[in-house]
Amino acid sequence: MSDALEQLADLVRDRSGIVLHGPQRIHSLRAGLSKLEPGLDADAALARARHPVGGRAFTARLLEAVAVHETFFFRQRDDLDAIPWPALLARARARGSATVRVWVAGCSTGEEAYTLAVLASEALGTPPPVTLLASDLSAAALRRAEAARYGERSVRHVEGDLRARHLARDGSAWSVREHVRRVVTFQQHNLVTEAPPGERFDLILCRNVLIYFDAPTVERVVRALERALAPGGMLVLGAADRLCRLPGQARRAPVGPPAKPPAPSWRARLASRSWRAREQHDDAVPAPAGATRPAPGDAGAALAAALAAADAGRIDEALGETERALAADPLDADAHYVRGVAQLGSGDAAAAAASLRRALYVDPAFALAAFQLGRAHDQLGDRQAARRAYEQALRTLAPGHERQRRLVADVDLADVAAACGARLAALAQAS
Repeated sequence: MSDALEQLADLVRDRSGIVLHGPQRIHSLRAGLSKLEPGLDADAALARARHPVGGRAFTARLLEAVAVHETFFFRQRDDLDAIPWPALLARARARGSATVRVWVAGCSTGEEAYTLAVLASEALGTPPPVTLLASDLSAAALRRAEAARYGERSVRHVEGDLRARHLARDGSAWSVREHVRRVVTFQQHNLVTEAPPGERFDLILCRNVLIYFDAPTVERVVRALERALAPGGMLVLGAADRLCRLPGQARRAPVGPPAKPPAPSWRARLASRSWRAREQHDDAVPAPAGATRPAPGDAGAALAAALAAADAGRIDEALGETERALAADPLDADAHYVRGVAQLGSGDAAAAAASLRRALYVDPAFALAAFQLGRAHDQLGDRQAARRAYEQALRTLAPGHERQRRLVADVDLADVAAACGARLAALAQAS
């Protein structure tokens, strides 16, 4: 990267938190310059950004150009369906508030904010006793959000009944109905440089935003988000945001009685197990009634039982079932993977690394195993090995792969790639 590009990347990071250093991000910076003005080079852009009169406006345009605004309604729905709206309302009323205060930080073009308003209406009635603030750095994205008009791609996951109740056909697009729009207020806000807006919130969502920050910025932003929570409030991070943080770093503010969110799917647990290990005694779920144990030697059934145990939070049982699967088939890459993720979740990064290396020995193109191996090496402090593993994951990620669908169906491959890129950028900066 040229000196001018490096300085531009530093400027973007300081103003927005977005990390553009390293080979994974250089394309974004160059593409952003081209978007601003075809043929604009880094030296000219840096001079304009530093201009005493027009520099601030130019920098704001540059931040707009490099920001990512790809989103849609009901993205990563498992996280959203787990929000306990009645519990949040009960806690708010216990504090003397008539409404649940919600903040969507990094709302982009508004799809997630309106999704929450729809879910709150379904859970609490229309209009719901909810006030929802949605913020973003990008003024252009907020203008689109306030227009509340979306194409078919954005609403493709909104089922027929929900779509009929909360959206209206508007020519070739869909418009958000007024009763949903009234719930949401939009505001321009910089997560990195500004304090959280307003009073404390009962629910904060910040999803698929932290992946663009370096590790110190991530921790600083998450601490600020946690301070913005009301007592008993809930902070929800995205799958990719959880993936790119080191084990033991993430903290989640749980919602306590009078209600408890439903347990997430085993796929979500496998994706975030290591950050939630301290909570397992709280959310363990007994085995389903009538469940049968696999016959000895049946590797497939043992692996299925391991996944079910992981879903219920029974890590020791999951490890035992993977042992049975591997006794029947020592070259079962999926079993080595599940075992490695469970070991990482239990805090044994060294054992996890060994299991994940075995999965990759059997299948060198097992991108998810390579990613988890990178996390294990991250936890062990081996930066060079972590870098190699993340690079291997990026080389081998393949859309539509059956193993991806089976093991982490609620995490997009693009999110895994973004998490790999975030860790590689952080490792490069730490070197």
